[in-house]
Amino acid sequence: MNFDTVKQQLVELEQLLVQPATRFSAEMLNRHLADDFYEIAATGRCFGKADVLARLPAETPPVISQQDFECRVLADGLAQLTYRATIQRADNDPSYSVRNSIWRFDGEKWQMVFHQGTPCGPL
Repeated sequence: MNFDTVKQQLVELEQLLVQPATRFSAEMLNRHLADDFYEIAATGRCFGKADVLARLPAETPPVISQQDFECRVLADGLAQLTYRATIQRADNDPSYSVRNSIWRFDGEKWQMVFHQGTPCGPL
């Protein structure tokens, strides 16, 4: 798998994960998050896969826009994707963050194993 293909696939998966239809679906989230998934949210709270599967489908999803994607292959079947995000929740000012995801390829599909959001100023 070449670098451009890896980056394209991971960007598409990141974009899929912020869509309301995906966030409402525990089945889709389960497919794209590894069993050992771990997240450090922009708030500093930490979540495992079970927390995400219980929380996201019950939430009103924000509108999330993503830009400035960068990709690094860390090892065979392991890649890091970073990007900037704008998150608009109902009745709130937008928030901004730099996002960092680590993805692992299991031979069939990519799954996210780690995600972190770090607050930042407007993009």
